[in-house]
Amino acid sequence: MRSGMRRTLVRAIPLAVGAAALASAIYLSGPRRIAAYLGRADPALLAAAALSEASAIALTGLAWHSIVRGMSLRPRAVDSLKATGLEIFVDATIPTGTLGGEFLRITYAYNKMRIPIWNSVAAAVVLRVLIAGVLASLLASAAYLGLARLSAMWLLLAASAAAVAAVAAVAAFPSKAASLAPGRYRALAEEAIGPVAAALRSKGAIAALGLVFAEIASSAAAQMLAFSALGIRIPYYFVMVAYPIYDVLLALPTGIPGSFGVADVGTSIIYASLGVRWPAALAGMIATRIVCLISDAAMGLPVLLLEAGRMAPPADIWRALRGEGRGAG
Repeated sequence: MRSGMRRTLVRAIPLAVGAAALASAIYLSGPRRIAAYLGRADPALLAAAALSEASAIALTGLAWHSIVRGMSLRPRAVDSLKATGLEIFVDATIPTGTLGGEFLRITYAYNKMRIPIWNSVAAAVVLRVLIAGVLASLLASAAYLGLARLSAMWLLLAASAAAVAAVAAVAAFPSKAASLAPGRYRALAEEAIGPVAAALRSKGAIAALGLVFAEIASSAAAQMLAFSALGIRIPYYFVMVAYPIYDVLLALPTGIPGSFGVADVGTSIIYASLGVRWPAALAGMIATRIVCLISDAAMGLPVLLLEAGRMAPPADIWRALRGEGRGAG
C-alpha cells in the first residue's frame, strides 16, 4: 500500500512542477492578458491547426512505416499509423518521458503486426536520428540567417549533430560497435545493432527522411496557426527557429506528460527572444498545447481504448532489457 502511494507521489511530483512552472509564467504575464488572447481565438484557425498537427502525426507514422518496410517487412500502413498514434498519445498524457509510448508501439507492433522486437526498436532509433538530423539542419539554417541568438540553440545543434554522427558510425561499422559492449551484453548488442544498421542503409530510410521533413513542417505550421488563431502574427521562419527547441523539450525524459509546462514556458522564452511579446508568446503556446492534445487524442485514444488493453507485453522485451539471453527477432 505504502509503496503504491510512494510511486503515485513520485509520478505526481514532476507533473506538479510543470504545472507550477506554467502557472508562475501565467501569473507573471498577467492572467487577464492571457485570458484576453485566448478569449478571441478563431475556431476555424484552431481547427486548421489541429488538422495540421494530425497530419504531422500521420506523416510520422508513415516515416516509421517506411523504415520498417526497408527492413524487408510488410506491415499495413494503417497499422503503422495506429501504432504511432498510440505512441504519441501516451507520451503526451502519461508521465513516462518518451519511453512509455515507444514501449507501447513496440508492444503493438509485436502483438498486432508480428514485427520482431529488435526491428521495431531499430525503426524507433532510426526515426529519432532522422528527426534529430532535420532539427539540426533547421538550427544550422537559423544560425546562418543570424536568428539563433541563444546558447541553448547552439548546444542543441551540437548534440543533434553528435547523435547523428554516432548512429552513422554504428551503421558503417556495426560489428565494431557491438564489440565495444561488455561481454555479458555483447550478444544483446549484436541483436540490437544489426537491424539499426540495416534500416539506416535501406531505401526506406531515405523515403522516411523526406516524410520527417514534411512532418516537422506540418507540426510547425500547426504552431503558427495556433498563434494566428489568437490574432498573433509571427513569421513562419520564427516558428522554424523555435520549433526545434520545442520538439526537444517535448521529448525530454522529465517524467512530465508531454513536458507539460516545461515545453510551453521554454518555447515561449524562445519566441520572446525573437521579439514576440511575452504574454502573446505564452498565450500562443497554451493554444498550441490545446491543439496538440486534441490531435493526439484523435489519433491515439481510440487505439488505446479499443486495442491496447488486450495486448500483452512480450516477455522477450523484459529479458532483453535485463540482459537475460537473446531477444526475439
